[in-house]
Amino acid sequence: MNIETIYDDDELYRRINEQWIKENGDISSAAFQNTSNTDEMSVDLARLTNIEKTTLNNPIYGIASLITIDVRKLDQEVFHSPEQDNDAHSTVKGNKNKRIKKALAKLATPIHYPGSFVYQ
Repeated sequence: MNIETIYDDDELYRRINEQWIKENGDISSAAFQNTSNTDEMSVDLARLTNIEKTTLNNPIYGIASLITIDVRKLDQEVFHSPEQDNDAHSTVKGNKNKRIKKALAKLATPIHYPGSFVYQ
């Protein structure tokens, strides 16, 4: 697996669980927390994936889109970190305090809501 450069204008996909969608359709800041006991949050590099792969073709997941430059402006490091079963896997590394999580939620654009039909 090649390590890709992630450019400032690259789009990132964050898989969103249905419990992270508010009644008004907005994404909760809870969707942008780091993995337990780490300072890292998983995303997919959009140009290396698609909706079906990012949602694991599971209707409980949706996708929020973030633009790399916006994430980096929040003092987050963004880099490609492919995994065995996911070439698009990337990492957003940095402290995600309440302010950062709220900012990420505000910047995120929902592009696929949980429960939406995904073509196979």
